[in-house]
Amino acid sequence: MNTSFDYRAAAQPRRLTSWRMFADTLTVGGWTAVTKVAGALKVILAARLFGAGDAMDAYLIALLVPSFFMDMLAGPLDSALIPSLIEAREKHGRASEEALYTAVLACSGATLLIAALLAVAASGWIVPALGGSFSAGKLALTQQLLLLMMVVVPLSGLSCTWRAVLNSHHQFAYAAAVPAITPVVSIIALLAGGKQYGVLTLAIGTVAGGSLEAILSCAGVKRLGYPVLPRWTGMTASLGQVTWQYAPLVAITLVMTGSTLVDQGLAARLGSGSVAVLSYGTRLLGVLIVIGPTAVGTAVLPHMSSAAARAEPDAGRRSLRTYVLYIAALIVPATIALMYFSEPIVRILFEQGAFSQEATHLVAAVQRASLLQLPLTVLLSLEIRLTSAWKANRLLYRVAALSVVLTFALDLIFMRWLGVIGIALAGVAIRLVSSLYLSCKIYALRASSSGFSARR
Repeated sequence: MNTSFDYRAAAQPRRLTSWRMFADTLTVGGWTAVTKVAGALKVILAARLFGAGDAMDAYLIALLVPSFFMDMLAGPLDSALIPSLIEAREKHGRASEEALYTAVLACSGATLLIAALLAVAASGWIVPALGGSFSAGKLALTQQLLLLMMVVVPLSGLSCTWRAVLNSHHQFAYAAAVPAITPVVSIIALLAGGKQYGVLTLAIGTVAGGSLEAILSCAGVKRLGYPVLPRWTGMTASLGQVTWQYAPLVAITLVMTGSTLVDQGLAARLGSGSVAVLSYGTRLLGVLIVIGPTAVGTAVLPHMSSAAARAEPDAGRRSLRTYVLYIAALIVPATIALMYFSEPIVRILFEQGAFSQEATHLVAAVQRASLLQLPLTVLLSLEIRLTSAWKANRLLYRVAALSVVLTFALDLIFMRWLGVIGIALAGVAIRLVSSLYLSCKIYALRASSSGFSARR
């Protein structure tokens, strides 16, 4: 576990702060990669046990609902909470920070519990809507799995809040390692009971893993000396600030998730196989986006939030510039190498059976185009975390609206020019424009406020 970082060591050299952020990025990225590898092994084992039949269809559809709530509602919690936690600790002391944290813990647990209960109550309508062509027996299995896995939704709200506290104290290794528990537990469950109990073991593994994640996150916070029970003391200014910062993050997360659906829907208009080509061609990017931008954002946010709380913009900017050079030196060569070896990668992963050589060429071209998004996505993730650190998340509403318009417009323009490859290139243009827009707004905001603090 990482030791808690001393924010008040302001006299440390710029290079040390930048290197610490870079080392933290590698730590988070490494553990995120471990989680993704464990998840891939779980998928491979499940495929060998259950194939591509009705059981897996039922599990995957059932998993959509809890995954949606966890991604949309629990996922943005850390970016909204960490800056306010650090500000409360820096300016008002530990007691103020604990009061804010326990109030957010109560809110996050209650919000996701209500969402889970509503989904359970509406499952009789949700499941047929998602699995419209399923048989009656398959629908019943899907609903059973959904009801079981909804348990992890409120637990995810608690886990994300606890991990935000850990990250605010630079406990990056512990916080990043905890999410690997669920795929590992699922693999154990499949090995122990997959043949006997079927796909139900996947759902049980998901619930058991989510529960263990919550327990371990709670234990990490307890080790730091924090209370672990929620406590509601009414709406305060700090809690209102977290709420105002949280809502735009939910909006931008929803837009980014929905853009994939728009891409696939427009690809379907290009003819047979286009949706599959786009899906295969962007799969590698999807994995890298989970690892790279997540690691960058998680590592940078506490450092920049501390600089904002201490009103030290010059030190923060210097450290950030050096850090960006480190990241560019890592991401740009990696992107170029992946683009160069794109076709061999596709050939190794997919070219067998019904996957022809012609399909390999097309998927590799889509993959090359999509990989151009990687440096821009890392940059955009960094800008979003800076926006959170400076408590200016209201800007994200504009970025979300801009992304929606650009997704529809540029997808249509580029696909008429280059077909399915054009949709991947449109994503590059969207990320570039969004990043430039947000960077200009951040610069203007910083200039007008003469520092890192933003007007609410």
